Amino acid sequence: MLKTLRPSLLAMALLAAPVGLAAQEAPAEPQQQTEAQQIQSRLQEIQARALQDPALVAAQDSIGTELVATMERVDPSYKAQAERAETLKSEVAAAQEAKDNAKLNQLAAEATQLQQGLAAARERAMQDPQMAARIKAFQERIVAKMVEVDPETQTLLGRLQEMNGAAPAEQPDR
Repeated sequence: MLKTLRPSLLAMALLAAPVGLAAQEAPAEPQQQTEAQQIQSRLQEIQARALQDPALVAAQDSIGTELVATMERVDPSYKAQAERAETLKSEVAAAQEAKDNAKLNQLAAEATQLQQGLAAARERAMQDPQMAARIKAFQERIVAKMVEVDPETQTLLGRLQEMNGAAPAEQPDR
């Protein structure tokens, strides 16, 4: 069950991060927004290729396990909430099949509460100093691999930061 949650947590917490490092705020002008979206799309493609590296996959799994453990530590109700979120899926499917709108509405409200609780636990866990350091180091590894996969990565990240009024990040050591 927790193994099922791990990829979705990491997708939000880790995989979007290198692209998000450069895109703190959306550019104001429509033309810049379009360019920013194109750059982000390109960076996501590069990131997907970089994440085919078995060493990064292993590191991602390790951090995912540690993130879950940290969430359980910072929020004792996390495990029960995560388990309930998993069982909710089958209840939703049953209610949909039965066309029970009242039950679906009840389950939707419960899912929203669970989602908020899980997100709060994830945020607290990611702010844990050890976890934050592990995530930062992993993000740096992803960016370095992205640069290895496509040297244009650093230029794209710099352009995105420039568009957002931030100073470009230093290039990772190779």
